[in-house]
Amino acid sequence: MKLAVITTLTFATAGNSALIAHQAPQQKPLVLSAVGEDHRRDPVFAFYGDTLCPCIGFDNINGETTVTFDDDRTVAYPADLGSRCEAWDDRRHPTSCAEKDQEPGLGKGWCKTKWCYVDPCNCNLDVLPKVSDYIPDARYRGKPLFYSYATCGNPDGFTEKVPQVGSPGCRCIGFDNIPGTTEISFDGKTYEYPAEIGGSCRAWDDVTHPECNGKKPPSWCRAHWCYVDPCSCNLKGGVVPKISAYLPKASFTGKGLYYSYETCHSPDTWTEKGNPQACVNQETKDECDTNVRCTWTGTRCLGNELVDHPLCEGVAELHAKSKSGASQLSPRAALAIAAVLALVGQSTSLGTVF
Repeated sequence: MKLAVITTLTFATAGNSALIAHQAPQQKPLVLSAVGEDHRRDPVFAFYGDTLCPCIGFDNINGETTVTFDDDRTVAYPADLGSRCEAWDDRRHPTSCAEKDQEPGLGKGWCKTKWCYVDPCNCNLDVLPKVSDYIPDARYRGKPLFYSYATCGNPDGFTEKVPQVGSPGCRCIGFDNIPGTTEISFDGKTYEYPAEIGGSCRAWDDVTHPECNGKKPPSWCRAHWCYVDPCSCNLKGGVVPKISAYLPKASFTGKGLYYSYETCHSPDTWTEKGNPQACVNQETKDECDTNVRCTWTGTRCLGNELVDHPLCEGVAELHAKSKSGASQLSPRAALAIAAVLALVGQSTSLGTVF
């Protein structure tokens, strides 16, 4: 939901002016109006981001904020820099947005794109906010300033591309940009994956997995996935992460390593055939009990940690409720859907969850 605000600029004294908030029903804008002796003046529309990641800072204040760039050049931005969704850099960024012949240039590209400062601890969008280097010493509640184009409904063309780290409520775990390799064995042969495998949503198997090197690789080769914390993974429809078959002895905070395609917005067409021992593939209690890493909940088979680990308390019950309230595609159904899409020539975007 977008957060929109109507504000009236007023020059009344504090004693004659008050701020009244009218909270509209959910999925409606939050409308604010400053009232006082000048309350009849035409209101000014301002956009304060998505309610899942609202802008922060003081709006409608006079003065300047000094921003120092890499070449030690200083530029005076407005005092309320970043407090609302605005194209703050247009006409101001000295090397990119001040003139039309610059790159991208005045009124072009990210120069004209709106952004604002946000609280990273109160931002539940798919695209995470980034640390600002405009005012490196500034702090908000003890943290550096973070900014977001996404909360203003825009792509980030300014920042170097950063990895997708899963859906809100089920973020990827691990590290990005780690040099080296991780050895994974298939049918007795060892293959080298990047050391950062599973740290973000990527098609980690593409090219590297032996089944992905043929002329007609399966759809899961292009699917995105990542490793996730099973105790902190709440996805729609009762979808649960699965225990890793690649690194079966690896652990994260004392728990087995779990992966997810769904958190990366990809259908899981690999688990049914590629990981037949996965707990979600065991349809009865007897089948579930044969795998020492699985526990039968009474209705379905889940990884032990989801049921018994102290950090996952209540997670199994949550997944049971989610599944009863919304249907979940089984790996077999997902595979069938992927096959149909392939026949009609549609492309599918795949994702993995850590």
